Amino acid sequence: MKLIKLLFALMLSVVLWSACQEKKNENAVVPQESLQAKLPAPFRFHKAIEVKPGLTFDVFSWGRGVDSLGAYLILRSDSTHLKYRSVGGDLDGKIVDVWNMDMDSDGNPELFIQAKTPNSHLKMYVYEFSDNGSSQELRFPDLSASSRKTYRGQDSVYIKDGRLLREFPLFEEADSVKKPTGQKKILEYKLRNNTFGVEEVKQ
Repeated sequence: MKLIKLLFALMLSVVLWSACQEKKNENAVVPQESLQAKLPAPFRFHKAIEVKPGLTFDVFSWGRGVDSLGAYLILRSDSTHLKYRSVGGDLDGKIVDVWNMDMDSDGNPELFIQAKTPNSHLKMYVYEFSDNGSSQELRFPDLSASSRKTYRGQDSVYIKDGRLLREFPLFEEADSVKKPTGQKKILEYKLRNNTFGVEEVKQ
C-alpha cells in the first residue's frame, strides 16, 4: 500500500513538473529578430507606416552586393480610394528608421527615411505625399561648412514637443582618431512651403 502511494506521488510530481515546464516555455521571451520574418533577397529592410485607416506606406531598401549601397522604394497604398503609387531612389548607407510627420501642418504627410553611411554620417530622404497620390522629394539641408569641420557622424535624430531635432557630438577639426570633445551640437529643423530651415539650439 505504501509502495502504491509512493508511486502515485511520484507520478503526480512528474505531471506537475511537466506542466510547469510547458508554462515556462510559453512565457519565455523570444528574441525580436526571430519574431520578424526574414526578407527575401534582394530586400534588406521593410517598415509599414499607417498614416490613417486605409492609407499605408511600405518602405523597403534593396540591392545586391555591397550592403552599404542600394536603393529605397516607397509603396503608397490607398485602399479607401483604390489608388496605388510607388516612388524610389538611390540609397547611401543603411536605413535606420522611417517615420511620418506633417511638419508644415498642410494636411499632407511627409515621410522621413533615416539612413546611416558606413562612416556613421546621417542621410535623410524626405517625401511629401498629397491626397491625389502624387509625391514630391524635399531636400534635407546639408550641414554648414563650419559644422562639417567638427562633424564625424554619430547622429541622434528625434522628435521633442513636436520639433524635429538632430544631435551629434563635436570633434577637433584635425582629429583623426575620432575622439569627441565632450561637447555636442543640436539642430532644429522646420518646414515651410516644402522648404527646410535649420537653426542651432542654444544649450
